[in-house]
Amino acid sequence: FYKAQQLLANNYYDYTLVIRPDIYPLEVLTLLKQHTKNKFIGYQWDGLKRFPVENIIPLFDRFFIFDHTDLTHPDYQSYKLHSITNFYFDMVQPLHIKNNKLQAYFIGDHQACRVAAIQHCAEILAANEVDIKFVIPTSKAKDIKCYKSKYITFGKQNRLSYYENLKHVDSADILVDFVIAGHNGLSFRHFEALYYQKKLITTNTHVKYYNFYHPNNIFIWGERNLDEIQEFLAKPFIQIDSHIVEKYSFKNWIKTILDTSNS
Repeated sequence: FYKAQQLLANNYYDYTLVIRPDIYPLEVLTLLKQHTKNKFIGYQWDGLKRFPVENIIPLFDRFFIFDHTDLTHPDYQSYKLHSITNFYFDMVQPLHIKNNKLQAYFIGDHQACRVAAIQHCAEILAANEVDIKFVIPTSKAKDIKCYKSKYITFGKQNRLSYYENLKHVDSADILVDFVIAGHNGLSFRHFEALYYQKKLITTNTHVKYYNFYHPNNIFIWGERNLDEIQEFLAKPFIQIDSHIVEKYSFKNWIKTILDTSNS
């Protein structure tokens, strides 16, 4: 709190955007609001059931959520919520790296609910002669022993900055996404795949309802017969209309977040 006071000093801002407000003490959020002249905005990019924020939603002038199903959840009907997807950072330009052999990339924290899917996917892709770069950045023995596949890498040294992660995204041919139980919103991987023009394998079935979905580009793991994965890998990537791609850029995202016309 005192560090926040020192940083803010006597400065006041037109807008304040707080991402993942559940990780900040209430007194810090209150202080931030006091230093905001126009709109105090929150964005929760995790499901409200996973990280509850009901007690702080009323503090914000506008509150955005990434899981659209929270809008109709009976527990949140008394709150004024706005739905918005995640995004990709358009200030980083893709290099469109070409590999001699297909490479699949996934990085994510250990979550017990997705261990089986991660292992199964790694084994299936390896059997189809895909290079595997699956990273769980943990050194905890109790977490590591949950995995039996030889294709998964561990260790805190693999905890990358987001920019370093994007380098791996750019050099991969296939991005892989394993939805966390209780989530319905799309992770950043979906939008990075769209922007970097990578194929995507995901366990999130909701992606088929988005305007950028194409079966050549996105394989919904667990919904289709896994025998089809070889056919999917062989299909050419289909270019998505640039207007659709731009819709999910950070530039468009921040404009939507700060727009007061629908307040």
